[in-house]
Amino acid sequence: MWYRDMLLRLMLLTPLLAFAQSSLVVDWQKQYDTWYWPAQMSRPENVRWSDSGRLMAYSSRESSGQVWKLVDCSTGQVRPAFDHEKVAAVLSELTKNKVTAKKWPFTRVIALDDGRVRLESDSAAWIVEADQRLTPSPQGKKSDAATPEKTNKGPGESRRISFSRQRAESPTGDHKVELRGGNVVLIDLKKANTETQLTQDGIEGKDGWVGPINWSPDGRHFALWRERTVPVRQYLVTDSVKQTKKSISYDKPGDDRTERTPWVFSVDGKSSGRPSADVLPLSHSTERLDWSADSKRLLSEFIKRGFTGHGIIEYDVERRKWRRLLTEEDPKFVHSYATRYRYDLNEDRTLWLSERSGWLQLYSVGLKSGKTLNAITSGPWVLKEVIKVDDKADTITFIALGRIPGENPYHQHFCKVGLDGKDFVDLTPSDGHHEVIFSPDRRTLIDISSRVDQAPTYTLRSGIDGRAIATLGAGDLTPLKKAGWPPAMPFVAKDRDGKTDIWGVVTRPHPFDPKKKYPVIENIYAGPHSSFAPRSFNWWNRNHRELSMLGFYVVQMDGRGTSNRGKEFHQVSWRNLKDGGFPDRVAWIKALAKVEPNMDLSRVGIYGGSAGGQNTAHALLLHGDFYKAGAADCGCYDNRIDKLWWNEQWLGYPVGPWYEENSCAKYAANLRGRLFLSVGESDTNVDVKCSYDFRDALLAAGKKDLFEFHVVPGANHGAGESNEMREKRARFFEAALGKPLPL
Repeated sequence: MWYRDMLLRLMLLTPLLAFAQSSLVVDWQKQYDTWYWPAQMSRPENVRWSDSGRLMAYSSRESSGQVWKLVDCSTGQVRPAFDHEKVAAVLSELTKNKVTAKKWPFTRVIALDDGRVRLESDSAAWIVEADQRLTPSPQGKKSDAATPEKTNKGPGESRRISFSRQRAESPTGDHKVELRGGNVVLIDLKKANTETQLTQDGIEGKDGWVGPINWSPDGRHFALWRERTVPVRQYLVTDSVKQTKKSISYDKPGDDRTERTPWVFSVDGKSSGRPSADVLPLSHSTERLDWSADSKRLLSEFIKRGFTGHGIIEYDVERRKWRRLLTEEDPKFVHSYATRYRYDLNEDRTLWLSERSGWLQLYSVGLKSGKTLNAITSGPWVLKEVIKVDDKADTITFIALGRIPGENPYHQHFCKVGLDGKDFVDLTPSDGHHEVIFSPDRRTLIDISSRVDQAPTYTLRSGIDGRAIATLGAGDLTPLKKAGWPPAMPFVAKDRDGKTDIWGVVTRPHPFDPKKKYPVIENIYAGPHSSFAPRSFNWWNRNHRELSMLGFYVVQMDGRGTSNRGKEFHQVSWRNLKDGGFPDRVAWIKALAKVEPNMDLSRVGIYGGSAGGQNTAHALLLHGDFYKAGAADCGCYDNRIDKLWWNEQWLGYPVGPWYEENSCAKYAANLRGRLFLSVGESDTNVDVKCSYDFRDALLAAGKKDLFEFHVVPGANHGAGESNEMREKRARFFEAALGKPLPL
């Protein structure tokens, strides 16, 4: 969006006041400015549907100014929302100011179902009649313009049906529960507040019972937690600029953790129940105490310590017994934070995401039996995110990746299917990465489709069957190309085994001389939690463009071990972060060089931050025959020192020898290329000890002449991306890899 581009421009420009001497930053800014205006393309803005959804009004920026249009969503007819010249003349007379399409005195155009439109500012409103007369009108209810559907919110909107009553007093008013000194006391309100001590061994703040208290609807049972409390490790963050020090909670792999176990009590005081270890394993987290409407069942959820699974457990009141109801498990890992999804349709049925087939798909599961009722989606592709469950229409809207053979598998498509698994439809069927703007009734949508080498197109589609209704616009790259802008290029090659496609993107040096050969730099982030290579249009990808302007090919791809390509592809990273997909990356770059003969593979560099910093270090330490220079920022070089949740997700629990096997320090003696290390002094994400220990290991290995180490005072995570540090990194690569040479 234009405002994002303007924000980026301001972000680039503002630091120049402080770093005016930074010549590379000045050069980058000049190039950005040169391409900025040619990059501004017309697109639908200020989108609003009429109350019935039959009509839609929007604006677009054209050479004449801001043009407003009206779309009939049933026929696809697109016409001017009003006669711009006549309305401008009438408004000039009404407001006593010259009105043109470049400066309208209103900001909103509301489509009325009778075909007229209402023009609204914050202080006035007019209805445009059929003869273009303006009739003063009360303002309608102020509404924001429609915006693209928010995605990347995790596996999607979820719902748990619960009839628990969270309070101290029972729903019947007969009893009350108090927690004293870590123990449970039941008070009979009908018998002169007679107290019964239900537990004796709790120790407040250490190992006792904690709330909230969850009563069953019939008031005969209540559930709460037995909590064994463990103090969380503290990490001291130093800021020499502000001259402050503060401690933050920061647990690390293998640390003992606070555990919460669900526990059910009866008001008769005769029974209580907790799940056994075979029902509830050692857990990373437990949550929810949900009673059924008939008070016969309680459901609770868990994520296993070491991230080998998650699930639902059930307490049966009549049998006084716990059992596992529904689980998703794998001996390697389950990416619970991205795949744990449950949406209760009713008390008997829930929607559940599972990779049981090797691909993340959606299933309908009996919430009393735990048995699968039917597969709602299936196939060798990934259901990335549930966008909307429509209980009335019995449909689900979701994002799918990799469904269409031959298309970039990271392109997201918005799809819809019935709860019975039938009537599947791709609402955004064109070859591209899609964002959508849904109408309020979701019967129509604006499909925004682009690729790394294709500007966005805007199509009004049916929200029922994906049918194209009207073309609303398309970005034109001609002005950019006339200004000398070279598009990024998608590229696909086979992986290390010659079987699976690896997708990525390459940006050529600018300016490009076909008579020269150029060094290559890979921008890497291979954290297993997602995929990262560009997949949609971005005319100024800073991570690529800046270095390309210095005479480098810049490449980025997603190798094996990253997600969104199925379980087998993903689990290459299990206990094996040092792999980083490098055999795939090297094969991809070599394949690219066969079609880009100006690439000089004797001079390949790599850079990244955070997990990408660790990847960069591993590239030089374990693949130094290919990667000759690297710049690593704030890397998690030793996974035993970094935060618990991210590292146990891939390396598991308890800490085993594979943690050391993935430590960069173990391979410090292997360094033979040039290495640029940077870290923010005040990093709160990755413990700075990771960087300091790696530095010390390199010094101990006698590598002091092969690396440089930069600590950025007062800077947090990502310190290497400041203007000053990006310039230092660029100068490092110029010195380490050299300039373009004659072919």
